[in-house]
Amino acid sequence: MDDSRTELTEEELAAQEKGSGCGVCMITPDADGIIGLNRYDYSYLCLPTMPWKGKAEPPMFLSKDEVLPLMLAMIMGLQHALAMVAGIATSGGLLIAGDACFAWQLDSEMCDAKEYLVSAAWITSGILTCVQVFRAKLGGTGYYLGTGLVSVMGTSFTFLPIARDMVISEIRDAKAQGKCKDNGDCVGFGREGYGKFLGTAMVAAWIEVIISFLPVKVRQKIFPSVVTGTAVLLIGGSLISSGIKYVGGGVFCAENDLSRSASFGSPQFCNENGNVVLPFGSPEYVGLGFSVIAMSTFLQYFGSPFLKSTFLFWGLIFGCFVSGITSYEAKEGDFTIGDDGNIEPAQVGRQYNYWNDNRIKDAPKLIFLWDTTFPLKFAPEYFLPIVIGFFVSSAETVGDITMSCQASRLPAQGRDLEARIQGGLLADGLNSFLATLFTSPPNTTFSQNNGVIALTQCASRAAGFACAFWLILFGVVGKVGAAFSSIPICVVGGLVLQCFAMVFVSGIAIATKNYNRRNAFILALSLALGLGVAMEPNLFEGGGGVSFFAQNLNHNFGFYPRHKTCKKFPRVTTTTILSEATCTVNDYTWSSDDTDFMDVCNSLGGTFTDAVTVTTEERVKTCINNNGACCDKYYKKKKSNRTTIILILKTPYCIGFITALFLHLTLPDDEEEDHVHAHPAEYKETVAAGKVIEDDPETA
Repeated sequence: MDDSRTELTEEELAAQEKGSGCGVCMITPDADGIIGLNRYDYSYLCLPTMPWKGKAEPPMFLSKDEVLPLMLAMIMGLQHALAMVAGIATSGGLLIAGDACFAWQLDSEMCDAKEYLVSAAWITSGILTCVQVFRAKLGGTGYYLGTGLVSVMGTSFTFLPIARDMVISEIRDAKAQGKCKDNGDCVGFGREGYGKFLGTAMVAAWIEVIISFLPVKVRQKIFPSVVTGTAVLLIGGSLISSGIKYVGGGVFCAENDLSRSASFGSPQFCNENGNVVLPFGSPEYVGLGFSVIAMSTFLQYFGSPFLKSTFLFWGLIFGCFVSGITSYEAKEGDFTIGDDGNIEPAQVGRQYNYWNDNRIKDAPKLIFLWDTTFPLKFAPEYFLPIVIGFFVSSAETVGDITMSCQASRLPAQGRDLEARIQGGLLADGLNSFLATLFTSPPNTTFSQNNGVIALTQCASRAAGFACAFWLILFGVVGKVGAAFSSIPICVVGGLVLQCFAMVFVSGIAIATKNYNRRNAFILALSLALGLGVAMEPNLFEGGGGVSFFAQNLNHNFGFYPRHKTCKKFPRVTTTTILSEATCTVNDYTWSSDDTDFMDVCNSLGGTFTDAVTVTTEERVKTCINNNGACCDKYYKKKKSNRTTIILILKTPYCIGFITALFLHLTLPDDEEEDHVHAHPAEYKETVAAGKVIEDDPETA
């Protein structure tokens, strides 16, 4: 933190935001205004670095209100867009709709919406970024809308597990109740589940709006660094396991490998990698996933600042290139994807590709919002988990805005910071409401873009507006979204694994900002529960998985088994043989249960006597097969309550955030001497400067 930064007066704050930031777009129609070769060192941005030559001299710092040449603004904006475009695609629809593409939980309508959801997420993020980068004062109230910084918006990873659970659960329940077609296609039920997610999130988004208007002291009490950091850390930590599953071939085949074996006697094969269908963890999948990581690492050694700040995008492009030029030669016992989309035996010796370009060929040239719509509904059982998600998202936003101020060389404490946090939270809440109207998941600020600001030394809001332009452009061009939807999931895994780990590391930095004995205990216990349920999901959900035999396990066993919410159990028909069929020939009698026994008996001229059986029908409270046929009808309220409880307990950032917040609000603060003994040098400097210890609620 730069201690030379001074507190700004109300007049200075108002003068900075005159025109809501539109002044940064007022370029002059000349060479300097369009290209700006005399104003910026493009060689620094584009030339590769050589690690043995030491550090390079950074370029001049461009403040948040700096008017950039058009070309420079577009380049800087492209950096921000490329740094987040893949993350938005994966959390904005690629994974949510992808869950509905499997034959055993298929909703063809939801699956076909994958390309649209990716494009809609980009368009939405671009529009909402403009709202956040603008900063408008709300009349004479003293409140603001927006941060007035390069706070770019994107679909939040916080809500990804909840959205996926709602889509899968709706399809699974429809299948269990026999509402799907004969071919297993539960048309429209996945869309209905996603519509419930959007409708519920639309209502819950106003929680963040309310938080933005809370008094500063209340907001600081609710969101200290140890709570916000824990929330961000657990979001990343809970998703890292998903990332590594994608690297191995896919989440579904990883989570249901053993579950399917119990139902059908064979493991679940991965079918999200073009026409190559292999078991989870196959070296072909892992190799392609690590090709993305290898390129990302290479760019950190030799890449130019432009390439370093957009390494995720270029790593993904390299992984796509490798997967595009390679193929897999089928062996005996291998499988592939047939023309009907189902898994079928592969032809031995034939080369199969990791890409399937059918989606790209069929994609429209242009896509706009509401090309595909979803039935908005409210799901009360998911309301509380989504509300907790918005508390977590608010905590994440507070940390992101603080880091944005530091990267932009603005005061990272005091009135200016708190005003930007208030405006950012208000924009986050309103933007999330608008995002659900735009058919996209709730949005939040993207923390990784603070690294782009620090690396390029460009904090000008012109870069933020340019980023919004690129995101909207990517979304409108339909083929781009279709291309992202067709990438092999193992390649996507190499990307999202790094994305999720970056979120995790950001959480560590925030959570340990004011590290003392009390906060160490809060962090330890929150992580013990949060990471614990991430590593062992069947602690509260019997079976852990969501398909095949795991449905039987979570119906019959676990912390809160589903059979306790069942209203109407299935019937099972049992036929008991009292006496077997017999045939008598010349005083010799024998019995058999063969289907053709009567014909054989008659051909021998014998006397046939049919079997005597008794058929009974009864309801069972377990399951009638090994594939989840366990309940015909549930108590609506009981099922809703169970869903809420289990989702909170098994979602790492929910149980971890609640634990951290409860401990922070109830545990007494340590005496000041504890901080003195832990950080004597820091304490002396703080006292000498006449400042309070950061994040200490007793002195702030």
